[in-house]
Amino acid sequence: MFAAIFGPDLLVVLLLLFIPLCFLGLSIFAIVDVSSHSKVDVYAAGYSRTAWIVIIGVFTLFYGFGCLIGVYYLIAVRPKILRVKAAN
Repeated sequence: MFAAIFGPDLLVVLLLLFIPLCFLGLSIFAIVDVSSHSKVDVYAAGYSRTAWIVIIGVFTLFYGFGCLIGVYYLIAVRPKILRVKAAN
């Protein structure tokens, strides 16, 4: 019924606005998560907190696929940091 009233173009526009906002939100979530851990814990896991913040931010702003790097951080790096944090 919605498409019959407003047409399919509105649905396409909403999707084209919604999907990039989700990707941006994922990148922001990853940056906030990196920032929430102490430098000592991140360094003990073998990473640099500043480098992760800069990499995700730069690739989000200039290249548009910082969400992929954010997903990599959340899947591969974050568990290592949490293990180090739990061990301390």
